[in-house]
Amino acid sequence: MAQPHGRAELLRYGLDWLLAAAILMAMALVLDRFGRSLPPGLATVLPPMFASVRAGMRFVSSEKRPLAGREAWLASLAMTGVVAVLTLLQLLLFWNSAMIAEAREVIPGSFLALIALVLLGVVLLVNRLFLGHGIKLGLKRLEE
Repeated sequence: MAQPHGRAELLRYGLDWLLAAAILMAMALVLDRFGRSLPPGLATVLPPMFASVRAGMRFVSSEKRPLAGREAWLASLAMTGVVAVLTLLQLLLFWNSAMIAEAREVIPGSFLALIALVLLGVVLLVNRLFLGHGIKLGLKRLEE
């Protein structure tokens, strides 16, 4: 039984999330060349949307059934944990970059932690909503 919050599925979710984040970063760089930018918050919401829809579709293709509410929330929570770990790794990687160093000087650490918690809450809700959407898409594909 392939649980959406099993180790292999979480790894696939993380890879999908990284792919979507990398594509967004490339788009942002291209848009910046033309004096444009992506909408604020898109980088927070779009990668988990993409990754959780794909996770839901993969679950249905292997299990041929929808997820129960509690099971879907547990999967969404595990996926949000993956986002937290990947974000922390990115933060550590770019810790001494000019933008992060400036943010550390200007914004109090407790406020940054609060922002991080709020954003993780948003990611949890996005994961849950779009996991369900991916499951619905997967079930519809099975009917065809």
